[in-house]
Amino acid sequence: MCWNSFVGWDNRNRRTWTGIREKPAIFLDFGVQMLNGDLRLPGTPSLVFVFYVLVLLPWLALRSTRRLQQNPQLLDDLRVRRRIWRSSIVMLLFLLWMATATGWGFGYSAFRGPADLPRTVIQSLLCLVACLALLFGSSRLRTPQQRRQMFVYRFVPGTGADWVLKIALAVTAGISEEVVYRGVLVQILWYSLGEFWLATGISAIGFVLAHRQQGLQSMLVILAIALLMQWLVQSTGTLLGAMVVHALYDIIAMVVIARQAARDAHEPADQ
Repeated sequence: MCWNSFVGWDNRNRRTWTGIREKPAIFLDFGVQMLNGDLRLPGTPSLVFVFYVLVLLPWLALRSTRRLQQNPQLLDDLRVRRRIWRSSIVMLLFLLWMATATGWGFGYSAFRGPADLPRTVIQSLLCLVACLALLFGSSRLRTPQQRRQMFVYRFVPGTGADWVLKIALAVTAGISEEVVYRGVLVQILWYSLGEFWLATGISAIGFVLAHRQQGLQSMLVILAIALLMQWLVQSTGTLLGAMVVHALYDIIAMVVIARQAARDAHEPADQ
């Protein structure tokens, strides 16, 4: 399916996505659960959405990275950090609205519940454990000096109000980013390109590039987490488990990084 599938559709072009039944058996349940019904060809809103997520967001992340590299002292100001947190929540809510509206435009519901709740809970726990293993493994590979240079160390919450704001950001990111990257974007790319793994790879790379401020090693961890989350979505047939895992992971990672930062502050700077 070429990119022209994104444009020029109307209600006369309504049809079911019969190509789902040609997907590998491991994904068949997901297709039946989440892509059933009379879905329509992705149209112009989908093209705008793909451009925003795969082009504009990585460009904004690159610009932000360069700005912080040129002026690292900006994050020393608590007011700046709080402004970044608040603006990030607003941006994520806008992204959630855009993704939800785009999905509705071709008949996709991002908040469909699981068909098998116990299975979803078990697989979500396994995914969370795997993500935390990546977090702790990556941390052990860094020296205290390397950890002190990490982007996320500059955003460790200080006061109780900061923790409330960061937790709100983690929950918002958990919901919004799963709807965007593991939900709507993958469905558009899968349908348009005809290959699930290609769609998953492009979506995962877009997710990584949107987090490029965190550095190369962290980006590799983020890539692995993106693929784990996609496995969870595909195997459970719902985004809800991935939303919960994503939010919990961000909150736990924030606590771990805050404790590491406190310990590393007492380590010699040359270690």
